[in-house]
Amino acid sequence: MKNYQSLPVKIAATVACFLMLQTLRAQWPEWRGSKRDGNCTETNLLKSWPADGPRMIWASDTLGEGFSSATIMNNMVFTTGKRDSIEILTALDLNGKLLWQTELGKALKAEWPESRCTPTFYKNKLYALVNTGTLACVDSKTGKIEWKSEILKTSGGISSFNGFGESPLVVDDKVILSPCGKNTTFVALNSTTGQTIWTSESVADTNSYVSPVLIEGKGKKLIVSSIQNYVLAAELNTGKILWKQKVLVNTVPLPIGNQIYFPSLTGGKVLTIGNDLNSFNFEQKDTMRATYLGGIVQMGSKIFGTFENPGKGIYGIDRETGKLVAYNKELTSASLLAADGMIYSYEDRTGRVCLLKPTENSIDIISSFKVKQGKGPALAHMSIANGLLFIRHGKYLMAYDIKQI
Repeated sequence: MKNYQSLPVKIAATVACFLMLQTLRAQWPEWRGSKRDGNCTETNLLKSWPADGPRMIWASDTLGEGFSSATIMNNMVFTTGKRDSIEILTALDLNGKLLWQTELGKALKAEWPESRCTPTFYKNKLYALVNTGTLACVDSKTGKIEWKSEILKTSGGISSFNGFGESPLVVDDKVILSPCGKNTTFVALNSTTGQTIWTSESVADTNSYVSPVLIEGKGKKLIVSSIQNYVLAAELNTGKILWKQKVLVNTVPLPIGNQIYFPSLTGGKVLTIGNDLNSFNFEQKDTMRATYLGGIVQMGSKIFGTFENPGKGIYGIDRETGKLVAYNKELTSASLLAADGMIYSYEDRTGRVCLLKPTENSIDIISSFKVKQGKGPALAHMSIANGLLFIRHGKYLMAYDIKQI
């Protein structure tokens, strides 16, 4: 005999599960996604776009000027921008409605004064770094500043010509930054209080526009990053620098398991870290001259990136051999994201957005459109959450519907 009384319970459970999955989908907690690898796990996304691009849901010009990306959590969208001489943090809902704005601190006076650090979401707080070196912890619901820390001053750091360009890494209640001062290279602050937990030794170098990534192993966690003249790794819990290599990289790293791919103007280099996180092997992998600020992504056995001048195009290399296996010369320098079997590119000089389909030995442009809102170089990396593609250009943030019907 069938138990019809259990049917409403089953329906309720199914609905609850569906709602939970919908909530879980709307997550892009930090720069380049939850693993900082530019990979989105959402599915059921469009495989082609109309001639003028996917439908734009909204465009907001309330952010201030900036190159920072969108962080999306709890059905809210966060990003930074420069208004007059002040950097601000903005919160929008998924319909583009302004929820709150908070002043973070004075912006840099330089050739490129725009904001560039994407806020990191952690336990309902936002951690945002002003390009002058001020770090702020902000309540994500209200916009209230919980604490501030002057990273540049306390570390004895000397910022690069256009200021800080990294996005905070927050792990195990520690906010990690690499101010690269005379006193320290890495610093860890308590995420609740802003108090210093540890400072690493100084390697007497300056910072670059690179955000640290996390590598996990047997009972240990490592912070890995590149600064002006070094690639280096430090213990998360102590700040002890375990390994460093003097080499000019200064490009966006791509974490892949226990490896990190570093694109550069002299070709890709791979850092392989042992399972115990105690051994390190650093080797030249290919000769591709990768984009300085654009993101590299992995799909399957291939790594994809775009050329820096004087070359142009998008390439795909075999992850194991470093051999060039796919190429399309029609693209220019761009940041990349990967989602649902497709690659999204955003060209920094033209503002063109392309939907790409990688195959065994080709990279085909399926659809493209040009962003019309905003002005200046298109240096902000894209974000994907809840079936929406978020694109930043100058003071504008746009949301495009890329869900399949």
